[in-house]
Amino acid sequence: MPADPQQVAVRDALYRQHVLAAAGCDPAKSLILSPWWGGLVAEPAWGWASLSTTGMERLGGAGEASVVEEAVDVVAARAGVVEPDRVLVTAAAESLLWAIDIVCAALTGTEEELSLGAEFCGRATVFWAERTDSGHRGDGPGVFPWLTEVAHDAELLARLSAEMDAWRPGPVPSGATTSPEWETFGVGGGVPRAARAVLRRLNSCAATAVTRGGAAAIRGWPTRKIALLLGDVMGYFAQRDGAEAGAIVALVVEALEKASRHAAEHGEPLIVVAHSMGGNIVHDALSHYRPDLRVDLLVTAGTQVGLFEELKLFRASDPSLTCAGGGKVPALPNVGRWINVVDPADPLAFAAAPVFAGAEDLRFDTGAWWAHGGYITSPYFHHRVGVCAAEGLR
Repeated sequence: MPADPQQVAVRDALYRQHVLAAAGCDPAKSLILSPWWGGLVAEPAWGWASLSTTGMERLGGAGEASVVEEAVDVVAARAGVVEPDRVLVTAAAESLLWAIDIVCAALTGTEEELSLGAEFCGRATVFWAERTDSGHRGDGPGVFPWLTEVAHDAELLARLSAEMDAWRPGPVPSGATTSPEWETFGVGGGVPRAARAVLRRLNSCAATAVTRGGAAAIRGWPTRKIALLLGDVMGYFAQRDGAEAGAIVALVVEALEKASRHAAEHGEPLIVVAHSMGGNIVHDALSHYRPDLRVDLLVTAGTQVGLFEELKLFRASDPSLTCAGGGKVPALPNVGRWINVVDPADPLAFAAAPVFAGAEDLRFDTGAWWAHGGYITSPYFHHRVGVCAAEGLR
């Protein structure tokens, strides 16, 4: 299915605020392309009837939970109890960053409201990262003693906004241009509408957590999400092997070409961020179909590239090349730097560095129950990728 447009709006705002600015691009003018190839995979013959539980006798358990319900249930499970109007307060007592991530993942509204909400969460993440040295100095009330003074979630967001307005961030990373996150510090814009709307949803879900059974999201299994991924994987390889260049590869390559031209025209680096199955398709494209395309920074998150190379599923895979003698697959000469991000809680994320020369595996704990989908809406994920981009594209 197409990506959730609200998630896309949040993700793109975070890209511009963190990654593009840190890489020296103009966040307002840089081109972001997200080719959706899912519609090119064969439609299921019974319209996903195999996922339906309609008419089945219930033996127990809970239904599919929303993002907000999942957040409330996870907080309740880890804290023992969660009161209405205190979901964020309870989460922040353990980690302020966790509370920020909850807000960002649950944002709703118009595209402009989502963008402002994402920027607020992104600035809050930079504030958190500098104050805690990215968590090395601790978190929660130990670093932010004012957390003990707030009584409810609305007060927490208002106090967080005030603390950010009073704080002056450190220097802009070397090589970066002035970005929206730096420009808006100290302006005093307050808590944006999209973030305030999250409070109402959290409060409503917290009020029904007991009747919902508590920790419903943790007990369930994302059957539909797993099924869609399996369908994408099998559909892609079936189509790719049916022709030299299938429609999916052609679509992704077209987007890479367009992005490459735009980057060259504006003197900017080409940055590719690929999530899940997208990482496998991009690897196929860069290693076989278009090895002439130059990518300055490739970031893969929650992907199976390492696993699929072990199984020799890529067009460029050499069956004779194995771990015997300590060998690795040679680094792609057309990729300047490759960072592969893995959340240990993500069952669909695999390491790449043990298999590929030049790959850098970075661990990132999303803190999300369904970790596979937790990367793209996490402000801290984008912040860390931005830090890597500022360190150098090599």
